[in-house]
Amino acid sequence: MSPRSLLLAACLPAVLAVGAAPPALAAGNGHFIGSATGASLNGSSLVTTFKEAGLAAGSAESVLTRATAVTTYECVNGGNKNPSASNKTTTASDVSRDGTFTADKSGNIRGTETLTPPTASALGFSCPRGQTTTFVGVSYSNVSIADTTSHATYSIPGTFSYTNPTAP
Repeated sequence: MSPRSLLLAACLPAVLAVGAAPPALAAGNGHFIGSATGASLNGSSLVTTFKEAGLAAGSAESVLTRATAVTTYECVNGGNKNPSASNKTTTASDVSRDGTFTADKSGNIRGTETLTPPTASALGFSCPRGQTTTFVGVSYSNVSIADTTSHATYSIPGTFSYTNPTAP
């Protein structure tokens, strides 16, 4: 075997490995598309929609949506009145939802995640006997979406507020 043939045989695996590297590196440029990412209210729930591009085709991406929810509950008596200011609570808490989405052949994911206000019991609020716990409203702020797989993040500006029309 000639020295040239030996050199080629020795270098061939390295050349093939370098040639195979770009598809593996294609992932990691994930980013949310602002014009296709946002939030809106559906009753008291905050619905986020998003599109992320720059992902490897077929990759499974874990997406986490978070927000601060300022939620108000009150106690209502049989006369449909809130009898005391102390029978009302407003609490700020973090709410979140996560899901797994698979990138299409173009390296995109599209999805929707819905955040709901915490329940009164989850907030440790209850009413005295003879009164009913009533949801008054919620405001969501600091809304963000993060792909914990690709590390892409996106913040949605604004505050999204809902007031229960049946609360006294």
